[in-house]
Amino acid sequence: MTKSKRLILIGLVLLFLSGLIVFLFSFNQEGFNGSRVKNPDAYLLDIERMNGTDYHIMELNEGDALQIHFETLKGSLNMKITAPDGAAVYSGKGTESTDFTVNIRKAGVYTIAVEASHAKGIIHIQLKKP
Repeated sequence: MTKSKRLILIGLVLLFLSGLIVFLFSFNQEGFNGSRVKNPDAYLLDIERMNGTDYHIMELNEGDALQIHFETLKGSLNMKITAPDGAAVYSGKGTESTDFTVNIRKAGVYTIAVEASHAKGIIHIQLKKP
């Protein structure tokens, strides 16, 4: 193999590796593509593609209920709802049950955290007063 062919081959390999690195870096970046609504009485995520974590807080009263629709269609989605005292009132991946209710036993500010990895799915949380 001549020296010029060897240099061309090395250049092509380096170009391919550079492109692969750029692709992998951009593929794993945090981001959200879809529709997101955050209100005092609702948290609605229609996720086309999500990487990273999103948070929402809701001030709830004893006796309130959260009506939840949670579907993981692709990738990994994990949702955790935390009470004011730090206890988890719900933690799941959206694969067990798609429609359910979480009853609120203590008034205060609740935190909802959604972690996603290359995810597509639906999370609709709506407050239902007693």
